[in-house]
Amino acid sequence: MIDGVIIYFYVLYFMKKLITIFSFVLFKSSISFGQIEKILHQDFNVDRITTVEFDLARDYYLEKWSGTTILVETKIKLGSATPSIMKYALESGRYEILLLEDGEKVTMKSKLSRPPRLKNKNNEITEEIEVKIMVPEDFNTDDIKIITRKEDTNSSTIKIGE
Repeated sequence: MIDGVIIYFYVLYFMKKLITIFSFVLFKSSISFGQIEKILHQDFNVDRITTVEFDLARDYYLEKWSGTTILVETKIKLGSATPSIMKYALESGRYEILLLEDGEKVTMKSKLSRPPRLKNKNNEITEEIEVKIMVPEDFNTDDIKIITRKEDTNSSTIKIGE
């Protein structure tokens, strides 16, 4: 009888240890850091604009499209991050692009010209950012820093108000 009681307490002791270890592993995995992805879209009306200058903090590439606005697509991948870190980065305007108008010319500028590195307690967060800027087909994109609207050479176009 005494052997059975001793065995019972040993089993109970080891079960408590096992449950504690399992709970810790489960909790740790629920707060672990992984890769988080987000795609942002911004569009800018450039109907009366002839020149667009780019002053962005990140690398970007231009692509022509049949639309009449400039569409910016920013793909964000954060490694070793939590959803709250992504939320903080978005709310701080880290990936936001501003349109500064000056007559027929505009400048597209990053809200944060030199964004600080993202960190959490244990790791430095890796950031992969891809910025695709889709511009109307009637813009000349030979120079990636300054694009200009092509002259309207169609002589059959009727211009009202002249």
